[in-house]
Amino acid sequence: MENVILNRLPVPTFRWLKVNEVSRAENEFGTGAENVIQPDDDARIEITGGRNRLVINAAENSRREAVVFISGSEGKTVVTEVNAAAGAEVKLVQVYENSGAANSSVNAEIAENAALELIQLYIGGADTVSGINAELAGRCSKFRADIGYLLDGTDKLDINLTARHSGKKSSSEIAVKGVMRGHSEKIFRGTIDFLKGAAGAKGKENEDVLTLDETVRSKTVPLILCAEEDVEGSHGAVIGRIDENQMFYMQSRGIPEDKIYEMMARAQIAQIAEKTGDSETIGRVGAALGGGDSDEQLYKE
Repeated sequence: MENVILNRLPVPTFRWLKVNEVSRAENEFGTGAENVIQPDDDARIEITGGRNRLVINAAENSRREAVVFISGSEGKTVVTEVNAAAGAEVKLVQVYENSGAANSSVNAEIAENAALELIQLYIGGADTVSGINAELAGRCSKFRADIGYLLDGTDKLDINLTARHSGKKSSSEIAVKGVMRGHSEKIFRGTIDFLKGAAGAKGKENEDVLTLDETVRSKTVPLILCAEEDVEGSHGAVIGRIDENQMFYMQSRGIPEDKIYEMMARAQIAQIAEKTGDSETIGRVGAALGGGDSDEQLYKE
């Protein structure tokens, strides 16, 4: 079986960095006939394998929400199409609990005054490849992505996110929080692309990675492309261990160092889970992370 190229960087960089793209076997991510899903309002969907296509159409001035859990050891493909008409608001939550391979893509068309809020949580995953493409075509269109990941052992995560601005005064905001331990590997490519004519557009992205072991491999590729002068774009990344002041505060309360790292790791992901505003999702993610009420109180402090 031939390999397929996924998550290609819009503008390639040095090949020796090994971040321009990712190659995987074609049959690694599920086989069989494609399962097409058109979720109802406030839908809750569970995907455990196979080839799947979700189609979310939001009519003008409507509001749609969907929560999708991707789980199980079977290889799977999940393609999500979002069409947000003028004035529509779409909230899409994706929780990845897969122990097997997963290939996911989100392709969104965002019209005038429409908005897409994307929340993704990756809790482990032997090999997850995730592509996100948001087309901000309409005037004053909005896209926000909150992404969290917790990787351990030999987990692999490859994300390629592109926010493409063509609409005037369109805006995008990308916030990523991650925790890595063991021999886990991660590549995050975040591209903000300002096309000609996108006057007044704004975009920003940031990634905050907490590394618990020196054996992890974390690569971050922030990219801003600009063909329009009247725009604002920014990006940043913080990769490292726990801040010394935070460590001192926790230790002063009698908490051992290993416990502190575990708590902070859970807190990184819990902060993203809270943004779903869905008690069932928050509870399920909390159960996967472990921890108790005392931890939650410290998170708030």
